[in-house]
Formats: sequence, structure tokens, C-alpha cells
Amino acid sequence: MVDGQVTARDTTMTFTCFIFFDMFNALSCRSLTKSVLQINLFGNTTFLFAISASILSLFGLIYVPFLQTIFQTEALAFDDIFMLVCLSSSVLFADECFKLFFAIFYR
Repeated sequence: MVDGQVTARDTTMTFTCFIFFDMFNALSCRSLTKSVLQINLFGNTTFLFAISASILSLFGLIYVPFLQTIFQTEALAFDDIFMLVCLSSSVLFADECFKLFFAIFYR
């Protein structure tokens, strides 16, 4: 935010962060007790299709010029996307820690 003004980059970063949080949360919620590493990531094709469609739609909103105009977004650099993925993956790591804690103390 520059001088109290919300820019297209600000809204794009926020929107992208929400989408990535949702995608990592959906991945984490596939099992209540099993780690993401213990389940077959490619076993649910509908889930994979939904995640892929969400990510492709997100990138379309960010990088396709006429969609940028409609949704008031702006193209993000690779560094921005990488930072957002790292930040939003925290929900996955937190849930994995919870599952591990639950497995150790509440068997």
C-alpha cells in the first residue's frame, strides 16, 4: 500500500494469497488423521481437476490482459508468487503438526 492507496498489485496479492490458502487447506483436509505424505495425492482425479482448474483460473485472472481489466488485477512476478506460496502453505504445515500431535498423544 502506497500512501494509503490500495493498488491493483495489493488486491492481486491478497486475492492470490486467499486462493493459495484455500488450495493448501483443501489438500490438508483430505484426511483428518493421515498426513498429506501418507495419502495418495493422485488417487482422487476430481480433486486434482478442481485444484488445477482453480490454479489455472487464478493465473488467467492475473496474466490475461482483458481479465486484468475486468478484475482489476496486475501481473505478479515469480518472486511474489513464490512468497505467497510459502506464506499460504503455512496452513498445511500447521495442520500437519496438529495431525502429528494428535497421533502421538491421542492414540
